[in-house]
Amino acid sequence: MKRFCIIFIFFSIIVFSLKAEGIKFKGLAQTWFSAADQNLDNNDAYGFTIRRLRLKPYGSFSKDIKWGFQVAWDKQIAKLLDIYIDFLFTKRFNLKIGKFAAPGAMSGTLTSSGKLDLIERPMITQMWNVNTALDSYRAFGAQVYGEFLTGKLYYELMISNAETNAIFTPSIKNTYYIHKNNGLAFWARLEVRPMDDLRFGGFLGNGKEKDTDTDMSSYGAHIFYLKNKINLKLEYIAGEYSTGDLKTKYDGVYAVAGYKIRKFESIIRYGFYTPNDGEVDRNGVKKYRDISLGVNYFYSKTIKFQANYVIRGESMTSDLDKIDNNIFYINCQYSFNY
Repeated sequence: MKRFCIIFIFFSIIVFSLKAEGIKFKGLAQTWFSAADQNLDNNDAYGFTIRRLRLKPYGSFSKDIKWGFQVAWDKQIAKLLDIYIDFLFTKRFNLKIGKFAAPGAMSGTLTSSGKLDLIERPMITQMWNVNTALDSYRAFGAQVYGEFLTGKLYYELMISNAETNAIFTPSIKNTYYIHKNNGLAFWARLEVRPMDDLRFGGFLGNGKEKDTDTDMSSYGAHIFYLKNKINLKLEYIAGEYSTGDLKTKYDGVYAVAGYKIRKFESIIRYGFYTPNDGEVDRNGVKKYRDISLGVNYFYSKTIKFQANYVIRGESMTSDLDKIDNNIFYINCQYSFNY
């Protein structure tokens, strides 16, 4: 099945390149070395891996119709991340159809993997992706978006499958239609950009899987200030998911402060994640916290090195020992755009 998907994807690239007005490529490769504490005797975890390997062909059928898709080999798993057609009508109203980033968390859906402040996304953003049943922060659906007030007000509205990989394939030859996790999700995002360096706003999301009687809702707010050498970010995310009468609420926040001197950027991030409204989760944890210390070195426009040390701390139930799970990362990233 995977072989068929790969053949289909590359065949599609050839077809698009023949019919479209030119074809371009962008992509990246991220290679990690990591060393992490763990409680299992003295067997600390360390080693090398390829975290992300991605290729994104993109282009246009005309000046008003854009297309793109992205294939990935993340954590040694092949997948189709994006596939979309973008209809550009006016600055105030455009339409995008396919699979692409849901209009939610800034550090999740709107910050590309090649431009992360630290090697990995904040803890709350990673858990929001899981709790909303997104696939690498992406969803299948349709979105309208645009801007008002000369670019100072930006909006996105999206309708998608409740679970990203849900399947609904009607056919007249079947007595019963085939579906999986039937339902819809709705997303909305609004951002104000009063000046080039400052942006703030929020998002709302709500979805329901009818088959499993599961509800998923989330919301968040952010404020970013990015000017020359200064990088300041603050974002809050909260949500709830429920199956039947069982409800789980979660929330979290992260704050980033960075300063760049020539090719070097020193950066720090504090974040927490409360998984179950103050109650313990299945790991016996009430609250997760981490402090990430990092240095970024921009060797060139295409090569970046990152080093992070993450100090992790969990609020455990009284009968459980503290978890030793601090971690040190090094990331070497190569990116291109042709």
